[in-house]
Amino acid sequence: MQPNCVTDMKLVLDIGNSYTKMAMYEGYEAQERLLVHKDEESAETAMLWLEKADSVAISTVGRCSQVENMAIESGKPLFRLSGETPLPFVNGYLTPETLGLDRVAGMLGAYATHEGVKDFLIMDLGTCNTYDIILDNRFVGGNIAPGLQMRMKAMHEFTAKLPFLEPRDNHLVIGRNTREAMECGALTGVADEVNCYMLRFRKDAPEGICIMTGGYSELVMNRVQGMVEYNPFLVPDGLNYAALCQSKK
Repeated sequence: MQPNCVTDMKLVLDIGNSYTKMAMYEGYEAQERLLVHKDEESAETAMLWLEKADSVAISTVGRCSQVENMAIESGKPLFRLSGETPLPFVNGYLTPETLGLDRVAGMLGAYATHEGVKDFLIMDLGTCNTYDIILDNRFVGGNIAPGLQMRMKAMHEFTAKLPFLEPRDNHLVIGRNTREAMECGALTGVADEVNCYMLRFRKDAPEGICIMTGGYSELVMNRVQGMVEYNPFLVPDGLNYAALCQSKK
């Protein structure tokens, strides 16, 4: 169940390896959202939003971020997800202390946006691809695989002649030159990976919800077979949800 709505303005920062997501929430409602590449730190926008915010919630993979430093130095009440944060599901992970908090936030985002649902497949396609499965309100585990950019980079670094390319959708299945072959190989590989996880999940939870998020998920969406929801701000939704639950106590 969702906690009672709190009406303060909260700035939520999801600082990933490749992208930073910023969102302003009033209770459960997102008032403003912004997605920026890590090399485009939006300090000016962050400063404006910090001035309006009553509190801040942060999730980070550990990289240094100007926006995070600004939020900390603002002196606003700060919420960080931790291993002690209460969860609306049973955590069946054998080593919960090693479970990435960004993955936890994504699962919380699923609950924040789908009240009453008990079965989820959460797919976060970023620097790494993560696939997390909740069945009957129990997190049964998940997998981690190389993401699109990591695959492109590996082809360049572990060969003598293949170039480094940024991921893009060339709308082909089979490449007609080396560039297209690399692009198709990486993207088709991730898309087939996603389709495989969705197929297996549907066998266990025919009515469950598949959600895709992460900086590279838009490139994969038109190659997905079956119903999947796209929410680029799933992690901020989860952080806001957890912070609201915390404030209710």
